Amino acid sequence: MKIIIKTSTLQEILDLASRFVSKHSTLPVLENIYIKGHIDTLIFRATDMEKYINIEIPAKIDTEWSITINAKTFTDIARTIDTEEIELFVDETKDIMTIKTSLDEFKIKWIPATEYVAVPEVSGWTSVQINASHFSKWVSKIDFAVSERGFSPILTGILLRLKKYDDGNKLVFVGTDTFRLAEYKIKYDGDAGNMDIIVPKVNVGDIKKVAEYCISKWIENMTVNFSENLVSFLFEIDWMKILTTSLLIQWNFPEYENENIIPTKHNTKFLIDKNSLDLAIRKILILTRDINNFIDMTVDTSKISVKSWETDMGEWNTAIDAVVEWEPINFGINGKFISDFIKSCEWSNLSINIVDSIKPVVFKDKDDENFVYIVRPLAKK
Repeated sequence: MKIIIKTSTLQEILDLASRFVSKHSTLPVLENIYIKGHIDTLIFRATDMEKYINIEIPAKIDTEWSITINAKTFTDIARTIDTEEIELFVDETKDIMTIKTSLDEFKIKWIPATEYVAVPEVSGWTSVQINASHFSKWVSKIDFAVSERGFSPILTGILLRLKKYDDGNKLVFVGTDTFRLAEYKIKYDGDAGNMDIIVPKVNVGDIKKVAEYCISKWIENMTVNFSENLVSFLFEIDWMKILTTSLLIQWNFPEYENENIIPTKHNTKFLIDKNSLDLAIRKILILTRDINNFIDMTVDTSKISVKSWETDMGEWNTAIDAVVEWEPINFGINGKFISDFIKSCEWSNLSINIVDSIKPVVFKDKDDENFVYIVRPLAKK
């Protein structure tokens, strides 16, 4: 059985699929990519049992077959090939796949496909359409606030929610590690439905890479199907269909839309240039990285004083011009948390809103009303 495929296409498929392969599995087959020839379609699958990918492209298939090949070996070989096309020969009698070009010939042993796992289907699903570029942007806006490992599973997931508000339906992305919370909320023109799912951060990151690949192929929209325990993201290119599936975190996301978590009434508000603040924080963190990245901020009538206080390594302080409204205030905060937020901001000015030195501080990208970030203050030494 012979398949001819463009080298660039195979390389792109393997780069995507390899993200979904198990890296440290006790089952060797989970370190493999499943390949199947089926009715004029060539199918590639990969999974680590938490997330799955299924890629389909058109191909001339005379006889149906299926095999699994070690993902790393296959990908590494494909990356070395610089001819325009690759020929794949599958010999089911010898458990061998031959990768042949005009210059090279590789022979790889494979594991029978009967040992591979099936891709789970999202049963009883509900479907929504999302712009792929927006999805990638929204995930980038909030994933820094999510833990990859946490004492609670809920802290390792990203909330995707469709909800009806007074001013219309909104699609909401939220992440938190309990010390901070990031929310990106955008108008949604479709039916608000009842989407309220939590996707593991590590899975969302790989799905985001798939979305970015499809965006590079001029794909605008993606279809999200979800059920009680699964979510799938479908991308359809003219010559390729990609389906990614993820298990969901089966917990209730904490209720955060209240005055104690995201205060809406503030005693102090100031606007500040994000680059000036970021530079000051990066300097001060050199001295405070061993003490929880603590920085002390004092808001005066027209300036923000940023201090490290005295540490074992020394001390540092500076003042930054700001537009201040209402009352002066002093508070402590984790400087790295502010830097993380600044990296995700597109515009030049930050709006920082404060109730007092105890309640959460609310950060906003001044020219993006959809983006809200809150951080718990730190007690002073």
